Amino acid sequence: MRLHDLQDKLRAHIRARIDRGELTGTGLSHEAGFQQGHLSNFLNARRGLSLESMDRLLATLNIGMLDLADLKEIEQQVSFPAGGLENVALVSGEQAARLPRFTPEQVRESRSFSKSFLRRLKPNDASNRSDWLRFVLLRLDAKAAGGMFPHIPAGVTLLVDRHYNSLQPYRRLRPNIYAVHAEARCLIGYVSVSGDHLVLRPQNPQHSVELVRIERGRSYHDYIVGRVCYVGFEV
Repeated sequence: MRLHDLQDKLRAHIRARIDRGELTGTGLSHEAGFQQGHLSNFLNARRGLSLESMDRLLATLNIGMLDLADLKEIEQQVSFPAGGLENVALVSGEQAARLPRFTPEQVRESRSFSKSFLRRLKPNDASNRSDWLRFVLLRLDAKAAGGMFPHIPAGVTLLVDRHYNSLQPYRRLRPNIYAVHAEARCLIGYVSVSGDHLVLRPQNPQHSVELVRIERGRSYHDYIVGRVCYVGFEV
């Protein structure tokens, strides 16, 4: 979908919610940190938004870009993959970090991926997770995803390989992006180990480095949910 079309769909989404009484333009402007005139100009198609401003609006509205997509258009443009499809569950970061498998009540939604694509992804399990359901989906809010903006905007659904919790690079000279769980939080970033700490480095220089203490008797890989391997595009 082109950026122009995406902005049109975002305008329509906001207007529909205003018409239903779910929000007001003034309230949305305040929550997103916009001047009211700035949002009004956007809604009346007198101006567009930067990618950063769009991300702030999506995060405030608690939706992702895929929520604005026309599924019929996608189905018309995407041919059915050889080998079939596999459903992957969207769960919370806490569940993805702790549970080998999930009950139907724990699955928020599911999305289909080509089985041939998933099988091409190489695992690297530094612990014994062979009985864990391999792939999960996570959706992080603006605070959790902020360190990787604009590479990974808030609200985007992340495909995470839980059978890859080694620090060995997936591709030569290219650091992996990991989902990490610590202190009831789920974060994403580049990971290394320094002494008894897991170091989570952001891409966004405005965000600070996160240090996660590795408890006695545990290893770094216990804190890694898995490698982020798909964010609307393969990484």
